Amino acid sequence: LVSYELGAGARMASVSFQTAGMGGVFARFPRALLVHRARGPAGRALYVFLVDGPAPALRGAMARVVHLAVPRDESAGSLARMYGAFRAFNPAWEHTRTVLVGPDFPEAAVVAQAFPAAEVQLSVFHVCKHLQQQIHQLALEGRTERLILSALRSTMCAATESNLRKMHTILSDFATPDLLPQVHVHWLLDDKIWATHRGRSWRESSNYFRDLESVTWGLSQVFSAGLSLETCITSLAKHYQNESVSTWSSLGSSSPAAKLEATEHLEEDSDEGANQKTEERIKQSLSDICTEPAARLCLSELSVVQKSVQLIGTSEDAVNIQVLEDAHRVDQEGLSHCTCHFNQTFQLPCRHILAVLNSERKALQPEMLGSRWQKGCDVHQARQGHADGLLEVLESSWDESLDKSLVVSFLTAEISRLLACCSGEEFERRCRVLRALADSWIGPYVRVKL
Repeated sequence: LVSYELGAGARMASVSFQTAGMGGVFARFPRALLVHRARGPAGRALYVFLVDGPAPALRGAMARVVHLAVPRDESAGSLARMYGAFRAFNPAWEHTRTVLVGPDFPEAAVVAQAFPAAEVQLSVFHVCKHLQQQIHQLALEGRTERLILSALRSTMCAATESNLRKMHTILSDFATPDLLPQVHVHWLLDDKIWATHRGRSWRESSNYFRDLESVTWGLSQVFSAGLSLETCITSLAKHYQNESVSTWSSLGSSSPAAKLEATEHLEEDSDEGANQKTEERIKQSLSDICTEPAARLCLSELSVVQKSVQLIGTSEDAVNIQVLEDAHRVDQEGLSHCTCHFNQTFQLPCRHILAVLNSERKALQPEMLGSRWQKGCDVHQARQGHADGLLEVLESSWDESLDKSLVVSFLTAEISRLLACCSGEEFERRCRVLRALADSWIGPYVRVKL
């Protein structure tokens, strides 16, 4: 469905666009509607309408989008016509009870008139983005800014009254009096903003913010390209189609609900396949470019990314990335074991163990890491011993026997390095190979110390 107005030169001056899939989603989840406004070139604005609230049947971020519109301008009359087109496309608008908007949303009274049975409220997503931008503008020292952003992430995903009050106190303390009014810290204490959001679990909140960030950023990028409105709406439609894998014409069922469900499954499969291919390319590039220990460390970080939520925002000269990790479990006894990939692979204190040590004001103990990483273990002693031996060889007068001594020293040092830079399973495998080599060269009747 498309509704448009023509301007000078018979060119498109405004447009409202909606696919059958979008209409089907809104018909199923009409009660909460989020309207996101994205600024574009020449003072134009893109309005993205998304379903909010619980929508368990939806799979994929783009599935929340139910309507796209670019008004002629942002006067009350133009916006009223835009909302009128949305209502004409979607008879279920009468069931909408909440409309969520951002802090800088123009003509909020027009929204209230278009949806008289709904309450217009500030969106949690837009409040958090506003606070994030304000934190960056406070020009704080790097570590302080990271700590405040970390507290904000905790507040986003666990919007308890206690967390909100803590965040309010933090921002009130760090914002200077002249900047405090534009930060709007009082929003953190407005229960109407956070009441509905509190019903989401940590994972649901993380997925919610990730989905909205992904969708709004992608559509904003397309809109900001500065194309003519005719070309722009075509590009937006293609972007939506590519992201949501819309296949209405190829589905055999005549039921819109069945078609929607099938499309959602296809979208999920497509997203998983695309993610898998991307991960494989990253792994291959690490293998091609990095040394083996460096590649393995990078792969451990990739595993964190794969299991976590990323909030990505852009500014004029930077990309802001926040990684919201899945929770991991650290054994309280000894603080030496964690369920995360890094600790399981390297037997080293991970970020989660270090976080516990930091919170409990404790220091690292030798038993918290694998023996091969400890100073004074056999491997390190052997490496130091061979380094001293090599130095002794180099400082002595030359003769033919030194050639063999140098080869042995270099070989022993390399073997020690390989043993120190591997997982426990690989360490045992390499030791067995060395044991077999020693037995085959010298004989099992002489026990060679490895």
